[in-house]
Amino acid sequence: MKRFSFIIFAVLGLLGCSDKATEPVSPVEKGELERSYISVTLKSDDSTRAGDEFEYGEADERYVDNAHFFLFKHNGDAFPVNGTGGKNYLSFDIKSGGTQPEESGEANEGPNVSDVKDKVLIFDNYKGEYPAYIVAVLNWDTKHIQSTYTLNNLYNVLANIRNDNDHFVMSNSVYADMQGKAIYATPLTIANIAKSADEAKQKPVEIYVERISAKVEVVAKGNVADKEATYDIETSVDDVAIYAKVLKWDLYNDYRHSILLKHIYPETWGMAGEIGFLWNDPLRYRSYWAASYVGSFPADNHFNWTDGFAPNADVAYCGENTRPAVTDSEGNITSNPRTKVVVKAQLVKESGEPVEVAIWYGHRYNGEVAVRSEIASLLSSELYYFEGGEYKGIGATDIKAVEGNEAPQDADVEAYEVFFQLSDEALVKEWFTFSSAEGYVAVSDEVVNARLVEVEPAMLYKNGMTYYYTDIKHLGSAGSDSAFGVVRNHIYKVNISNISGLGTPVFDGDTNIETPETPESVSSYVAAEVRILSWRVVKNEYNVE
Repeated sequence: MKRFSFIIFAVLGLLGCSDKATEPVSPVEKGELERSYISVTLKSDDSTRAGDEFEYGEADERYVDNAHFFLFKHNGDAFPVNGTGGKNYLSFDIKSGGTQPEESGEANEGPNVSDVKDKVLIFDNYKGEYPAYIVAVLNWDTKHIQSTYTLNNLYNVLANIRNDNDHFVMSNSVYADMQGKAIYATPLTIANIAKSADEAKQKPVEIYVERISAKVEVVAKGNVADKEATYDIETSVDDVAIYAKVLKWDLYNDYRHSILLKHIYPETWGMAGEIGFLWNDPLRYRSYWAASYVGSFPADNHFNWTDGFAPNADVAYCGENTRPAVTDSEGNITSNPRTKVVVKAQLVKESGEPVEVAIWYGHRYNGEVAVRSEIASLLSSELYYFEGGEYKGIGATDIKAVEGNEAPQDADVEAYEVFFQLSDEALVKEWFTFSSAEGYVAVSDEVVNARLVEVEPAMLYKNGMTYYYTDIKHLGSAGSDSAFGVVRNHIYKVNISNISGLGTPVFDGDTNIETPETPESVSSYVAAEVRILSWRVVKNEYNVE
């Protein structure tokens, strides 16, 4: 993906959103100050339905607390609203029906974004010198706003996807025009500048906005209300059929913020589907791909089985993330920063009773005790303890399973596996090794534990605890970086239609899982069917194996 760099000339001199596109007025020598008026109307995809490709947002997703309108000169510098310097934006308190604290026009009563119509901006400027571009930012907490921004500054701001009141931050919709030039700000012309509020309302500037967040919906078997759907995973242990019961889900690698203005690169991506799909839609003032922020995920970017999932969530929101996976020379993924859906599930019998499964040396066992018994049988002629006047071989109760993340660094144990050590009960016993050459030789607990570490680790689905995960698909063709990702103002509808396979084992539900992994020996494959609505919606059909 092309690195983030902002070339101001790519933003300037672009076609406007108005049908009255005329040549902008050139600045003249500063002279007498005058008062000017611009009428602004906000538009979003929610206001127009297009077949089944778009979906109206919920009321709280369209709510507007406040609106900030930033003005810029031809070269992208700040255009001061008082003519002499200082801040280059005008703000409105929409939620209370407030107006610009001057002689503004009618109060706007919101709070829906589509209700922000004919909002009159009042500013002082030198005669003959007018703003060339305008950017709208909605629901941005005032405490985060500086006094002035160049277009370059605003373009690179990293903002929370929601404000302190939990409403969604929105900004200018970014796209490429018919000539393939990136449109980051709405151009203004002399026709948009008026000398009274009433005159301004006769020629409003239309600004298209979009949320800077993405939305993810997950349903089980197509039924939102079925939060404990059970799937036949076509697996059994000791001839007992096993099912996977989906309990909850959450997002992983989910940013809490996005770049304020979407970054697009038409020159690199092309306009004919070169990145894997037709990403640009100038007739709707939209684009459907982005180069997202590259940085650290939140410090709490982990989950645990017990309480690490949102309570009975159907919907989650996250920041834009189109970072591609990193692969080695053989095509193996070495780093995967994509946003994922993680599903909390439990392995159960047909009756719904949890079933504990263990896998050791490729064989499936009915629980931990069965595996410990197998290991004790393997080592019973090698490790002994002395009791009641006789040597006794190690038994199942002398062995305990330990999480893989506690294994010695030189041990070949994965985080999702368990290795074996002496149980607390066994630590009080005297241990011996036996060989035909030396007979019984007393050894320390450390020696016995070192031998147990060498035993092949197992995968243990304690009390049936397991999880499944999948990268979220976007619109690109298979094999392209744009095949996966979450893009602002899209809805990703994930329908868990089928699950097969045991998933990734969980031994201790309270342990944080830092990185979701799929065991090499456990089949896990996700197939997705993608369909688009709006916000813009990407619908995924998942088969998890």
